[in-house]
Amino acid sequence: MSNMPMPSYNPEWSKQPAVAAPVKPKQVGWAFQLILAAALLQVVAAIFGIVYATSDSFRATAHAAIEKQHLPNTTGRDLVSVTVATTIGFLIVSAVVAVVVYIIIALFINKGAGWARITGLVLAVVSLSQLFGLHMPAGIFSILQVLAGIAAIVLCFIKPGSLFFTDMKNFKQANKFR
Repeated sequence: MSNMPMPSYNPEWSKQPAVAAPVKPKQVGWAFQLILAAALLQVVAAIFGIVYATSDSFRATAHAAIEKQHLPNTTGRDLVSVTVATTIGFLIVSAVVAVVVYIIIALFINKGAGWARITGLVLAVVSLSQLFGLHMPAGIFSILQVLAGIAAIVLCFIKPGSLFFTDMKNFKQANKFR
């Protein structure tokens, strides 16, 4: 047996120039910042939601809804406390999850990941449901949050943002085997 190295199939392949990474347009940077702003607005909206959930108005509404149920062997006051605690817990958990998702989507959009742009589009459409049943003045933060998310996604789908995502996909394909 010989100690000679095996010849490579295409020795010139390694000498091919690397494809340059596409330059991120400022619109994608704006989209990144808008998504982070939407995450911040999510926190503010959650804080207002918690303040509302602890208010006498919310407690009265919850008590009236519980009384309409005609539940046996329960006191309305205990169920109102459980309703307030559950609402606060739900607001906190959903806000934390939403902020984490916003940040992840923003980071990957900033990197030019096409899946993040599509996921952001789906979530922007779903976020339109937040516009129903708002309580003012706190609801203005939810409106601003939805608008910031939609504006960010629009920036990703119009030129030059759309070209950046296409170029980034092609760049990753070209450098897949390097």
